[in-house]
Amino acid sequence: MKESPSGDGNDNRTNRRAVLKTGALGVTSLVAGTGLASAELNEKQPRGSAVHTAKASRGATISDEQRRQVRRRAVRDFERKNGRSPDTIPASDLQSDDGDVVAYAYALDANGVGRAYTGIAGEDTDDPETQSGRAEALIHDRFDGRVAELSSAVTASEQATTMSGGPVTGTNNMQQIYSHKLENAIDPYGVAGATSYWYQDTLGSTDGDVHSFNSPAGFEPGTSAFGSDWENDWGRVFHQWDETEMGNVDVDYGQWQPYGTQGGSSSRSYSLSVSVGWMTASVTAGFSWSYTQPDVEVIDESSSYHNYNQWQLKVNGGDDVSQNFVGFQPSSAASMDHYDSSMGEKTICINKVKGQFVNDGSEHWLAHTTTFYKEPA
Repeated sequence: MKESPSGDGNDNRTNRRAVLKTGALGVTSLVAGTGLASAELNEKQPRGSAVHTAKASRGATISDEQRRQVRRRAVRDFERKNGRSPDTIPASDLQSDDGDVVAYAYALDANGVGRAYTGIAGEDTDDPETQSGRAEALIHDRFDGRVAELSSAVTASEQATTMSGGPVTGTNNMQQIYSHKLENAIDPYGVAGATSYWYQDTLGSTDGDVHSFNSPAGFEPGTSAFGSDWENDWGRVFHQWDETEMGNVDVDYGQWQPYGTQGGSSSRSYSLSVSVGWMTASVTAGFSWSYTQPDVEVIDESSSYHNYNQWQLKVNGGDDVSQNFVGFQPSSAASMDHYDSSMGEKTICINKVKGQFVNDGSEHWLAHTTTFYKEPA
């Protein structure tokens, strides 16, 4: 099954396939965590906001407007501490097919990078008397830790002169502008989640922008999350650049890599780069892996012609990968017209994550859609 976005607007596209190409100066290792160059904090250095939060329980949900209010509080906090507004606010809204938002946190670090967490919870019944509350409890139990992670990232940005966030450690003329971690827990099926790292070029050209998303996605079956009998079947990640509200979109083929429980070993190298000269973005090829047991495989279902990237992580068998966390790390890049704050709110990309779980012939999939956009401060 593929999701086939419309090809409307192709007549207006400029032919930039020839210049959307590899621009990396080298290949670096893909690792978790953040690389920092330390520096002492002083009064002249920029400061990040506090982490502002919202939490709902007993069947309540945090609305889109309430999440926007949380973001506005973080922006005002950033302005008070720095005497200026961020240039624009990178943010995201979401929809879930099965659950409600029960935890949300947002902060702006000292570099103006937006950092967010969203926790979604739901159950397979709408009857309050038969609901277990396990999914909501799972999200709430993890929430303090997620907030602490955001707070640590903000503190690190205040003490650092150089920062490379997320799994991408090799960048050239690119910088991270936003990160958003989302966990979608639905009892008894499992948890489907992703952390989206949003990068933009630093070339400063008003002719156009280059954006990239690195989206490590993970799938935790009900056997692991809730002690049920639901196991992993497949997971999908979509980068729908065709849904942007900016014009002249040109998409590069993306890359991916498995992580978490896997049957076999992998070796990989990974880099993200924009060469000098506009519109030469690419996620650089150069990593590969092989399995002694083909328990999982990744299928690339992308269409550069139709301006979307799509990948499937397929679980082929084995108790280890069926009953434990599995994941992969897809990435893609696209060029498009330049965004200016005078344009108001504009969608840059829509990302989707779907995970299917199975139990003795039955199947159920979880899905959430995240709209990434920019808006004036």
